[in-house]
Amino acid sequence: MKKSTLSVLMFIVMVFLASSTMAQVAVTVSPADATYEDEITLTLDATLSCPAEGLFNAGEVRIHSGVTIGEDAWQNVVDFDAMGADGTSTELMPVTGMLPAAISMVPRYATWEDTITITLDTRLSCPADALFGADSVMMHSGVTIDDAAWQNVVEFNGMGANGQMPKLMDNGDSTWTIEIVPKDFYGIEAGEVTAINCVFNNGTWDAEAKDFDEDGVTCIDFVIPLATEKTHIWEITFTPAAYYGLEPGMNIPFINCVFNAGDWELGEAKDFDEDGTTCIDFQIPLGGTNIYESEAVSFRLYPNPVDNALNIDNLKDVEKIVVYNLVGEKVVEVEDVTSGSVKISTEEMNAGMYLISVYGKGTVQSTKFMKK
Repeated sequence: MKKSTLSVLMFIVMVFLASSTMAQVAVTVSPADATYEDEITLTLDATLSCPAEGLFNAGEVRIHSGVTIGEDAWQNVVDFDAMGADGTSTELMPVTGMLPAAISMVPRYATWEDTITITLDTRLSCPADALFGADSVMMHSGVTIDDAAWQNVVEFNGMGANGQMPKLMDNGDSTWTIEIVPKDFYGIEAGEVTAINCVFNNGTWDAEAKDFDEDGVTCIDFVIPLATEKTHIWEITFTPAAYYGLEPGMNIPFINCVFNAGDWELGEAKDFDEDGTTCIDFQIPLGGTNIYESEAVSFRLYPNPVDNALNIDNLKDVEKIVVYNLVGEKVVEVEDVTSGSVKISTEEMNAGMYLISVYGKGTVQSTKFMKK
């Protein structure tokens, strides 16, 4: 059984921020190599934004954003209290934790008062063969209320407070599903409900399915996180081209954004600068979609993925080359590109994805490369 460690994690994060000038990754984008024409998910960790307490424990979070077109930032702005060009809301959804690998839940960010569908994949539970091919699957469960796990337990051979059986439906593909309203199923009247605690069996304890621990070795109880008003991780999913009303074939190297709690007076979240002391706008890199198409800038980049050195050749009329990490921080800048080729050392770079922008006369073209 697990207890919430949110307060402990917050303390650790605050101490780290106070003692280090290293830039923190407060906003991540998925997929990492997306362009502005792809659907993306932005995830904000409010404990890592600037100031540290800006949106921690906010009741809601909204994004105020625009895009960089060429070298011009904050274009096609979508105000936090408006809607995207495609009608998408600026509101982020709360995230309270990772779902176990064997569990999926719809909706993903449900609260204890919502109708939720929980699906167990018996091929991914622990041990792997526990319920694979079972004729029946039952859920033995409770909830975490005010940091206390396994409250209001519903026995696998009992009934929920609303009279519902804890029996899952066979989907015919080794997955099993149950639909519940936690508030009604567990008879919850009050308190902060942060998770469902559960295990599964075949109607007896002769066969039991649990989650894997972090090492993938030991079987532990499932913990299915539920959204609360005190989450510090928030997500929004949209397609930049549609959201900002952009045309195909444009140079869109970045999304520029800040976040607030639905009002500028209620709290604001920004990025830290390179020194970790000043709050600045987020600059979230995107891959270019019209690379190699301009007559002013045409280049070849190799190898990709790269080990210790990145080669760029076939350069023409280039003013500078800049490498950014995925939180928009400048890693390398090469100016006065006088020859047709450049070699950039990547030996000191951390493994991961990077954005490289080649600036020509009135143009900027971007692509991404992977550091091994």
